[in-house]
Amino acid sequence: MAKQFAIRLSLIMFAVSVIESAVTGEAFHAALIAAGTKAVCFFVIGLFVGEIARRVVEENAVAEFADITAPSAVQES
Repeated sequence: MAKQFAIRLSLIMFAVSVIESAVTGEAFHAALIAAGTKAVCFFVIGLFVGEIARRVVEENAVAEFADITAPSAVQES
């Protein structure tokens, strides 16, 4: 999950950077280097954020499962 999130985030950043460079009229070679650098940086950020999100979801799922399977504290009369 973290890797998929990181890939998507880096591709979005790459596309945005290329479009930004085209609009500002930056040189092609410089634009690709800047876009690649930004994509790599956002890939790393995406890995961290994706891993944190995975852990939060797993933790919540375990807690929810524990609540469902735990014996009820309310006694029937």
